[in-house]
Amino acid sequence: MSLRLAARRLGLPAATSSPYLPTSTALLPLQQQRTKWAVNIFKGWSKTGSKSADQATGDIVNANLDDPKSRKAYIAQQQQSQSPSTSDSSNIFSDEIDGQKPSDATAAQQETGQTQASESKTRANTALVTDPDPRSRIRWQRKKVIQMVRRGGHLTREERIAMTERSLTHKSDWIPTSTKKLVMLARQILGKNVEDAIAQMQWSKKKMAREVKYHLEEARDLAVAQRGMGLGAVNGEADAAKKNAKPIKIKTKDGKWLEIKDPTRMYVAESWVGKGQWLGKEIDYKGRGRMGVIKHPKASITVVLKEEKTRLRQHKELEAKKEAAGPWVHHPNRAVHGQRPYYSW
Repeated sequence: MSLRLAARRLGLPAATSSPYLPTSTALLPLQQQRTKWAVNIFKGWSKTGSKSADQATGDIVNANLDDPKSRKAYIAQQQQSQSPSTSDSSNIFSDEIDGQKPSDATAAQQETGQTQASESKTRANTALVTDPDPRSRIRWQRKKVIQMVRRGGHLTREERIAMTERSLTHKSDWIPTSTKKLVMLARQILGKNVEDAIAQMQWSKKKMAREVKYHLEEARDLAVAQRGMGLGAVNGEADAAKKNAKPIKIKTKDGKWLEIKDPTRMYVAESWVGKGQWLGKEIDYKGRGRMGVIKHPKASITVVLKEEKTRLRQHKELEAKKEAAGPWVHHPNRAVHGQRPYYSW
């Protein structure tokens, strides 16, 4: 049994005998060069008797253009020797070679040491993100102005609250669990601030707690990026509360007293669970030839994040309502209705 090995053949190109090529390029391989660095080899060959052509060709042959430093020096030499008026427009790679020249704006940035990443964010350079569809926004604003004019310029209570308070409603994807198991986690995070709710899910032994934790982190990031919530310390809104010797104490719906130092702190105002379609069904084989069906459910959780300004407003409204009601009277002086002189049975 013989082993066949592929034979290696080395083909050397023959020397050219063309009268149009200089003698210094006779030893160069006649292969088609597809790079922009070899184009200038053929530059100036129309003038066979000129000394500049021979000199340029000799420099290119001797230069190692595969080396980045040599290539950079060669480009700088070509840019100095050639002016824009004398550049060869017939060169198909002229655009790429010209692209190596640093622009005035780039040179100015390099001199000052400033880059585009270090520029401050303004309304102009962030308009594509903050206002991606200005036509729809203008159309929506015009519609709201028309509605307000028709109502005589009066805003509803919900509209006034939306102008001063911010909130975010975020729904998660379908989670492979049942609503009975997920509702326990939804009740656990209800009423807590976002950081405490995330800490509760981080150390919870429930399997779906990691999904709820990821959903809370996503909702928190969206609230900060889209609505600007939770930035009281950055914008200076929490300075007034910090200067006070005593933090603001309020009473929540659960009857617990809460101290608020930052009115822009986010908390989970609402959380509920939704039921989806079945992920699949499976046969449950039982004894005596019987069988059942096991259904794999899926559910989703929705959270509403709000700032502590909402709790402060609700607490003030409740206190104002109690003051307006007056003291409690055992026998109030009011008319009695629905009195009958006989039993109803």
